[in-house]
Amino acid sequence: LIAGCGGRSITVPLLPPSLPYATAPLLWAEPFDTFTLDRWREVEVRRRTQYEVVTLDGRRCLRAASRDGASLLLSAVRFDPETYEWLSWDWRVDRLVDGEALERKDGSDAAARVYVYFESAGLPWQKRNLDYVWSASLPVGTALDSAFSSTSKIIVVESGSASLGEWRTVQRNLEADFERSFGRQDLPDVIAIGLMSDTDNTNGEALAYFDELRISRTPRTIRRGGR
Repeated sequence: LIAGCGGRSITVPLLPPSLPYATAPLLWAEPFDTFTLDRWREVEVRRRTQYEVVTLDGRRCLRAASRDGASLLLSAVRFDPETYEWLSWDWRVDRLVDGEALERKDGSDAAARVYVYFESAGLPWQKRNLDYVWSASLPVGTALDSAFSSTSKIIVVESGSASLGEWRTVQRNLEADFERSFGRQDLPDVIAIGLMSDTDNTNGEALAYFDELRISRTPRTIRRGGR
């Protein structure tokens, strides 16, 4: 059970054992050449976001179109973020959420989110997570609790309409972001990565694309505009 994107609890499959650590710098990658259910599970939150692999700008990528709904794509992957501390991805937003207000339950939607879930003590719906967001209005660098759960920490990594229709690359250090969000403590394993475009609280529409998710030991070389 995982929560954080809404006030409802959702059930996910049993998690696999930890991935074996290798000497290679790249642990896990998702290029979205295909979309396979053995790697990704769709979990309906309220109605559904439409996910499909498409070709855009000459590249295969995941299209996420939300209309008054929300469902989460979840990949169960366990690893030590002190060893593999870098998460990167490409994304593009073509339509932001009208009425987005991430600090309120009735406005807690975003055109594009990337979740990182950590192994945590407590009840299943209290699992800690980082929620990286492309916000319609909050400035980059904004950090706040989810309106639904204090164990879900929103971090705005892209903002506004200036880069609509453009691919952006994001790269985050999981160890640093966890400490900034939850304080200095023993760093738990990551247990899952999630993606979502949601509009179930604002009853609106959003359109985003995702590509090239990577978990690695070292920073990725960024060739496109990004952070």
